[in-house]
Amino acid sequence: MNRDSYSRGWLGIYCAVFALIANANVHAQTPTFFPLNPVSVGSNPSALAIANTHGVGNPDLVVVNGGSDSLTIERGLGYGYFLPWDSQTTGGSPRAVAVADFNGDGILDLAVANFASSNVSIFLGIGNGTFRPFGRFDAVNPSAIVAGDFDRDGKTDLAVTENTSNAGESTSDSVVIFRGLGNGTFVPFYTAAVGHRPVSMVAADFNGDGITDLAVANSVSGDVSVLLGYGRGTFLPARNATAGLNPTFLALGDFNGDGKPDLAVVNARLGSNSTVYVLLGLGNGFFRLPLIFTAGDNSSFVVAGDFNLDGKTDLAVANSGSNTISIFLGMGYGIFQPAQDFTVGPNPSWIGVADLTGDGKPDLVVANGGSNNVSVLINHTASRPR
Repeated sequence: MNRDSYSRGWLGIYCAVFALIANANVHAQTPTFFPLNPVSVGSNPSALAIANTHGVGNPDLVVVNGGSDSLTIERGLGYGYFLPWDSQTTGGSPRAVAVADFNGDGILDLAVANFASSNVSIFLGIGNGTFRPFGRFDAVNPSAIVAGDFDRDGKTDLAVTENTSNAGESTSDSVVIFRGLGNGTFVPFYTAAVGHRPVSMVAADFNGDGITDLAVANSVSGDVSVLLGYGRGTFLPARNATAGLNPTFLALGDFNGDGKPDLAVVNARLGSNSTVYVLLGLGNGFFRLPLIFTAGDNSSFVVAGDFNLDGKTDLAVANSGSNTISIFLGMGYGIFQPAQDFTVGPNPSWIGVADLTGDGKPDLVVANGGSNNVSVLINHTASRPR
């Protein structure tokens, strides 16, 4: 059986499963979120991370602000509340941030991808939630950044997407591995070709060999490039999977409960319904044909989590055209229920997931790209009896 026939067979099976679920009228518990007052940050927040930057207590917010070329640290006070704590100047139009220990002192550091200035800013953590600028290295129009030990030498490296082609070209762009020297500095080590206009990237072991791989969403070529790692900081040539007409972000999760990493790709359409392509992993670096779900207006971001506490992975999608986020409840087979929408601020661009209150429930933090704040949504879904 060839791959196309195999994939069509699996698609038929999943359509049958979906029909059985629908006919059985199976309904998952509806999640409940309580909005707190928005948290003020810089202008046009474009990305965020949730991490404990001061070493003890509650998680903090790390927000990069594309309109003010800045980085904002909000110290977590617990219960979803935050206090302004630190701010730093980044390069031009920061698009993404990675949090890891770059110099081996046990304190979290930051790397910020600056699209307009074509560089990456490194900030070393002091240990109390504040940071000091350490340096920058060149990267051409970086839009995504991921930290990991890609050469397995015990030191943190960075994978950075580079947009090197011109708008009218159909040539490939790239991912560059910057090897960490263990002291906060990085040197270019390896370049891998991906699709046209990479915008998002995740790291996971897609073929089960214990080595970190990469998946990259390419907005213009409409695909996902999967780079299987050798474990030496180098990768096999990209395998490309269809991912829609305009991929804007990529999320990682196990959507069918088989223990293999799957991908969800959101495709933006302004003024009409966007789509989410769900690519179920086969465990060998390949993916089944996508299952496609309807999202909101101009969807820009997707993230995975168990938001209704039923043990199955759900999706949260940011809809910048309608100022909402959509929760897609997972059925456990790679199938999702129709979206439930929650109102946030203008032009949501990024969603962070973490337990902010210590009750074991995943809460949401949303960067509102058309404002100078982030929305905090506390999960009040009733816990299911065990």
